Amino acid sequence: MKNVLQFSGLLFLTFFLSSCLRDECNSTTRFIQLDPIYTTVDVFRKNEIVTRQNAQLENPGKIYLYKNYLLINEAGKGIHFYDISNPKNPAYKVYYEILGNFDMVINNDLLVVDNVIDLLSIDISDINNPKVQNRHNNYKNVYDANNYPHVAYYNKSNVVRSFDCSVAGPNNAIVNWGGNLWALQDASSFANTNVLSAGQVNSASNGSTGIGGSTARFSLAKNQLYSLTNAELSTWNLPSLEKVNTTGLGWGMETLFAAGDHLYVGSTSGMTILDISNGQSPVKLSTFTHATSCDPVVVSGDYAYVTLRSGNTCTGNNNQLDIINITNKSNPKLVKTYPMTNPHGLSILNDKLYICEGDFGFKVLNVSDVNDAKQLNFDKDIKAQDVIALSEKEVMVIGSDGFYFLDVKDPKKIKIEGSILKN
Repeated sequence: MKNVLQFSGLLFLTFFLSSCLRDECNSTTRFIQLDPIYTTVDVFRKNEIVTRQNAQLENPGKIYLYKNYLLINEAGKGIHFYDISNPKNPAYKVYYEILGNFDMVINNDLLVVDNVIDLLSIDISDINNPKVQNRHNNYKNVYDANNYPHVAYYNKSNVVRSFDCSVAGPNNAIVNWGGNLWALQDASSFANTNVLSAGQVNSASNGSTGIGGSTARFSLAKNQLYSLTNAELSTWNLPSLEKVNTTGLGWGMETLFAAGDHLYVGSTSGMTILDISNGQSPVKLSTFTHATSCDPVVVSGDYAYVTLRSGNTCTGNNNQLDIINITNKSNPKLVKTYPMTNPHGLSILNDKLYICEGDFGFKVLNVSDVNDAKQLNFDKDIKAQDVIALSEKEVMVIGSDGFYFLDVKDPKKIKIEGSILKN
């Protein structure tokens, strides 16, 4: 009888615990659903640019500054132009419809963009009348049959769905859920996922060349254009758009930063340094390896600043800033790691490091002593995905809700000078 009671008690305990576990597994989750929008070469390979005067900013992507113009990418669809001669009152100028566009650089009124799998150069000497100059078919080296469907961009929508832990569902990375749906729980990381491209350009603006943020895959340096795909760095002559070199880098390449005679490539697993003293023939010098994560890179003097972020296609659970000594380009060394919330793009000017924390806010650090960086401000009201530092007083920020001109003269009291908010 005792054994029967013990067995009955064990059954009850097992049932009770399993019921509790099932209850804990039932969950209602809010996430971003990504639905691919497909196109074919006969649709996007048209050597004309459709312009509009009244397009709405809906899904802000990357930013670029050229002369008095601010360019904001409408992720996967085109580019908005604004006249920012008066930063407090940006004036809308024109919109270019460019399918599958995420990246851009400008040199001497020549705009170079990605167009799904192609590279396109456009004369914008008259921004209201853009003229296609050259097209390089399939610069990404992917399958390119005439009727093959290429993903131009992803539509995103907010979804609430219930599931239990015994069924694969959305998590903090993009997953193929249900066979045909792409889901992303972390909305703040959407704009910088690999399906939407990522990268870095940070050239000095001299009137003929623009300035980009830390999430671009194109860079201008040494009179060359450098473009980055997931596995290769390509070198191009301008204005001919002739490819002169391809350098294999391995999988997971994301961001590109040019500084002096070197290129710094951020990937999901580390930072690679290349010597570009011979502009047309980049030479790989070293790779600094870190945990798997997305990582924009910026450089100033003897240090590289790398942010690592979780909650995106790169997987990983690291949210941190790594400061790396690059005095010896062939042997970079980690100096110190600082914890972050969910860092995206970043920019550095003198001793101030500006870090975008996605929908969590915008951060300013004093890095005059890299071993003891001081946080000067963490403004949680400013959504920030990428930033361009223009001066000790002004920075430009793009976030999920739009664009901001910020007065950072007193970093402890950041002021919004002007804005362009999405509709």
